[in-house]
Amino acid sequence: MRELAYDFKDWQSIEATGRAGGDDGFDIRAYERISDGTSESDEYDSDEETPHPMDGRVWMFQCKREKEIGPARVASIISEGVDPNIPPYGYILAAPANFSKTSHDKFREELRKRGVMEFYLWGRAALEDMLHQPKNDHILFTFFGISLVSRRRTRVAGIRAVVSVKNKLQKLFGEHPHLQPVLLRDTNDIHYPYEEEYKDFKKRPRWKEYPVIEMHPLGFFVQIRKHFAFHDPVKKEYDYSDVVNLVHRQADDDRKEIHDLRERVEDFWEFFRKSTRAMFIVDGFVRFDSIAVIDSEGDSLHKFPHLYVDFQGNRGSFRSFYEYLEINKNYHKSVEGLQRTNRFPRTFSKPRVGIIHRDKTLQLNDRALALLKKGSDWMDAIYDCEDRYQFLTPSDVIGVDKTADMDGGTTLIKITNKRQENGKDYLERRQVDPMAGRGIEEQIGRELVPNDTITIYEFKLVYEWQLEKT
Repeated sequence: MRELAYDFKDWQSIEATGRAGGDDGFDIRAYERISDGTSESDEYDSDEETPHPMDGRVWMFQCKREKEIGPARVASIISEGVDPNIPPYGYILAAPANFSKTSHDKFREELRKRGVMEFYLWGRAALEDMLHQPKNDHILFTFFGISLVSRRRTRVAGIRAVVSVKNKLQKLFGEHPHLQPVLLRDTNDIHYPYEEEYKDFKKRPRWKEYPVIEMHPLGFFVQIRKHFAFHDPVKKEYDYSDVVNLVHRQADDDRKEIHDLRERVEDFWEFFRKSTRAMFIVDGFVRFDSIAVIDSEGDSLHKFPHLYVDFQGNRGSFRSFYEYLEINKNYHKSVEGLQRTNRFPRTFSKPRVGIIHRDKTLQLNDRALALLKKGSDWMDAIYDCEDRYQFLTPSDVIGVDKTADMDGGTTLIKITNKRQENGKDYLERRQVDPMAGRGIEEQIGRELVPNDTITIYEFKLVYEWQLEKT
């Protein structure tokens, strides 16, 4: 308190009277310097006696360690310490307590009754405010071992480092990175590139390649996992197959077994109804402030940027993870609130092809043909209300009349899903969505009626070389 008092007034002297006991209620006594009020013009005209240089206004400081002081206790402290017959000019009561309004009012009332001219109640909040002032940082450090100035310098240095990392990465990745590869490396690793030095490397890799997908004000996102998934929005269910990870890594380019496994899983997934197909994705977030070193050139094994990051246990280089479903390539949905079901097997057979109908073709109208030739996403199903294609079943292949593929042959399609729906349902839905069923009507060449039974054949394009392969 004496250290804080030094800068409070222009003191003639300050005395620590409370250390030895017998202080008459004073913990600190101070004398405020008083100007004699004279100037050169009236120096010789005044008859008043010049004040003694050591005289001054007396201030009394009382310090209490009590953390709870109410109005009654405030009055008691003042009564014990301030003599109304010889009151000090100024009085300060300091304690690490939170004083209420009532306590402040009692403090003023008691001291004014005793003739004290200036008085201050320094509670917990006031003391903290004073200690947080830069001019008092030495006091904070001396008594509590804390230096806010040093912390600020450290914080400024940290900010500069983060800004430098951010600017370098934005130059490397751009504002909108498109699967830019990056190798995240553990700052504590000393065995790169020898994976065999770690028995648990597959479970806890000390370095790994990831594609950067998005920048963020605090860091960037990489894609960790991407799997073929199923999503039923009505039943609020989902599932995915973790047999193969679709995240592309340069190290996997020459692994034929991964390519073959992907084809098997994708073939199974394509037989789901298209509206239920999705991708299950896990992204990881890397903060700028966790990056220690940036190697923008990489090396002969990984010829792209290497980032040295402080790995944290099972989280590795990531501060957080985000799991979601990607639907129709542009809509993301959280898996929270969804129930995971069992839709995928653990093993997958080779891509299946049913009957190849060489002697038959599909007859489409001009509108449907135009969309098919353009590769439009709107042309992903054949609609039949007249049972013309009942012979087709999922996995069957058939050509489309009046079309040609890149090799000059008839365009082939493979049926991936077959189901039936009622015209009545579409007509009821049209009350909310005016476009419901319009694509069907364009293909069948007439308006839907309530008793129509619509057979829907979803399909994918296939080529002769794929058929020969299977």
